[in-house]
Amino acid sequence: MRSGFTVVCASLLTGINCSAGTLTDTFRQSQNNCILTYTAPYDTCDVVGNEMLYDIQKATVSINNEMATISIETNTGAIPYGDRSLTLTAFNDGGVPLIPGDIFFYNPTSGQGNLEYGIALTDHGAFKAGDLYSISGGTSTETAQAALQDGSDFYRRDQTVLMTGTGRPASSGAVTVTSYGDGIKQPEYEITATVPVTSGLLNLLSNGQIGLLFSSADCGNDVIQGVVDTGYTTPGGTQTNGVVRTPEPGPGGMMLTGLVLVAVGYQWRKRTAQISGN
Repeated sequence: MRSGFTVVCASLLTGINCSAGTLTDTFRQSQNNCILTYTAPYDTCDVVGNEMLYDIQKATVSINNEMATISIETNTGAIPYGDRSLTLTAFNDGGVPLIPGDIFFYNPTSGQGNLEYGIALTDHGAFKAGDLYSISGGTSTETAQAALQDGSDFYRRDQTVLMTGTGRPASSGAVTVTSYGDGIKQPEYEITATVPVTSGLLNLLSNGQIGLLFSSADCGNDVIQGVVDTGYTTPGGTQTNGVVRTPEPGPGGMMLTGLVLVAVGYQWRKRTAQISGN
């Protein structure tokens, strides 16, 4: 919770489902003639403020080998300029302390308003960076308005940005950051969260897809949201997007198949010989 500051840090154009496994968001949109409002839709531009601090381009999700990997390509002020450690931290914009938003998940059939799991990208409150939390019990969510507690500035007030309350992680993972681009042609960084999956997280999948929400900062200034294909394949070879993949047969199965073919061939030759004799 923060209060007592003046900042312009708002808004978004939500992500769209571009292709399997990927969400894309408007990147490097012109910042000229942006119209800011205190009520929805809050602005007419994708990012309000410094694009080098907030602009999101892409998010991908993969669930494989009992691990979930979420990759976000974005500009962010949470990496101090020249910092080689590439660790996400709190940052300031015009004297205002901000942090990256948490990554949220929901079942596509339940709708984007029903967030059920979250991964923290930074340590904040009771939540540890890289850990997966169920949004239940003592864990809830808060909007940018609740996080910032300021009514005089332009930002996406009703955008969910962080987990709040108390909570025990459902599983523990890690967050890594790698340098990616110049922030203009390509986003500055790729943020990757990797965490062991839980049955609860897998239960959110619908036809192999999961809903994702992420705000580049806790003022909801740029947000990517949508339904993305995870590529998850269940044990036994059934992929949850409806495609059934038959497991490759082992040596025993191949030998049995060979014997069956030999027997069929023998019967066919025997029958052919009988017909010829007649």
